[in-house]
Amino acid sequence: MLKQFTVIEGNIGSGKTSLSKMISSEFDANLILEEFEENPFLSDFLEDQKVNPLGVELQFLIDRFHQLQSPTNDKKPTVADYFIEKSLVFSRNNLSKIEKNLFDSYYSVLFDKITKPDLLVYLSVNSNRLLKNIKKRGRKIEQDLTARYLESIHQSYLEYLKSKRNESVLILDVSELDFVEKPEDYALVKETILNYNERKTTEIIF
Repeated sequence: MLKQFTVIEGNIGSGKTSLSKMISSEFDANLILEEFEENPFLSDFLEDQKVNPLGVELQFLIDRFHQLQSPTNDKKPTVADYFIEKSLVFSRNNLSKIEKNLFDSYYSVLFDKITKPDLLVYLSVNSNRLLKNIKKRGRKIEQDLTARYLESIHQSYLEYLKSKRNESVLILDVSELDFVEKPEDYALVKETILNYNERKTTEIIF
């Protein structure tokens, strides 16, 4: 059964948006998609991660907060392709210590004001597959991303998610799956999400 509020998280190019759209469409659920292209700092940052990382992260934090304040306005379930906690993951990876301290002060105020997901799914994908996916979809601002940067983001995600306790977090390794093109792969991922009932961090390797 689809949870009332399900989040599909993942690295850049992991397929989280595609999977969120597929599941929300099949179950007639509300859909929340991250509006990353609205961030005016992002393009320069993706070309050089030393260019105004604090501006990037604070803008994302504010945008995510506004989107996630009230994700469910009816009885239908909701699926989102991100959660505000990704701000902690990326800020940990991108900011200096003094910048991170400032960022965390803002984050702690906003985090308590939003609805928390009933299930957070993380799509684990190796860097080579991520780079292939990024190249295939052809977004200009992403083409300079490196395997090293993507791997650092992935490790930050895993460290953060595995530190969570008494929350429903499902980590799925989908590096060898193609749930967009292969119905059997989509069915496998979907059924794993629907049948997940444990309230603890779990890693599943397909």
